[in-house]
Amino acid sequence: MKALLAWEIGGGQGHLHLLAAIAQRLKFYEIECVFALQNPEIMGLNLPGKVLQAPLVNRRFLDDKNDDQSYLFTDILYIFGFSTPLIFKFHLQAWQNLINLVKPSLIIADFAPTLVLAARGLVPTVVVGNGFCIPPPVADFPAIRPLPVPTEAIRRQAEVLATVRRATGFDTSLGQLLNGDRTFIFSIPELDPYKQARNQAEYVGIHSAPFPQNLFHPEGKPWAYLDKTWHNYSLLVNTLKPECIFDDLKIVLQGKSLAIHHAGFITSVACLLTGIPQMVFPKDLEKWHTAKALLNLGVAVSPSKPLTEAGLRDVFAHLPQITKNAQQQAKKFAYWNQNFLDKVIQVCLELVTQPD
Repeated sequence: MKALLAWEIGGGQGHLHLLAAIAQRLKFYEIECVFALQNPEIMGLNLPGKVLQAPLVNRRFLDDKNDDQSYLFTDILYIFGFSTPLIFKFHLQAWQNLINLVKPSLIIADFAPTLVLAARGLVPTVVVGNGFCIPPPVADFPAIRPLPVPTEAIRRQAEVLATVRRATGFDTSLGQLLNGDRTFIFSIPELDPYKQARNQAEYVGIHSAPFPQNLFHPEGKPWAYLDKTWHNYSLLVNTLKPECIFDDLKIVLQGKSLAIHHAGFITSVACLLTGIPQMVFPKDLEKWHTAKALLNLGVAVSPSKPLTEAGLRDVFAHLPQITKNAQQQAKKFAYWNQNFLDKVIQVCLELVTQPD
């Protein structure tokens, strides 16, 4: 038997680490794994299976008014061509051609909405990813910005829905379609931007758990994981002098007093579960949602802009309270500091062995 594991939208590395972890477990049950990736040449990750080029997405601008902000999940789909019938049909057919080539018994999709639609009714599909990547299975997607939804976003949603319905013939709500046959949200409910819109969601923490409970040290150095092209990178590093080593989080967080990062999901959860206070600088909408959740939990701080040396140093005045909150929240969320992959794998095995 074969499993096709794929990612379509997003930066890649976080999605790939999750897919690789799932594939490692599937191999134990003698299921051959094939990966379809937007960038099959990503270095530094050993994938346990054959790697194929995924159909390339065709990104477009939101509209002629230079509105580059997403308000609904359908805006994300709009950016990647879901409102253009010719582009969408071509992309849908490309995924169906890949399915016919691989002939999988199971598909595991992480932020791969076109693949999920292409596989419907053909191959059992398990949708995985964090809460931002998986819309709730509802007819009307809730807003993902704290603003009134503009008429342009509503127009874009109508275009996306009409294009999908015309191309696929499916009359089911898009939210239900994009959740595949089973959905597992690799997140903690409190960090899911769609938590209020979900019913009976299956949360499974993060695949890299559990984390040791003794990583934080009040006298340790701060640690930073930042994009070197970020315009404030030099200012922050020269002012706070953090350790800037990228490695397994269980290694780099050992003995640290503070984690400074862009609110990437895995890094955020790792620090939350280990009680390490955080300083966050989100760079996109997904990370903004994660940062907002961390701030609401009282475990992180985000210095006011524009950043200055004085402003960065002022953060340390708030660090004792943030640290206290981080330690308390780590205890509260201790249940999520475990690995739930076996639950996911059990469902995958059930799907590949069910009668046609």
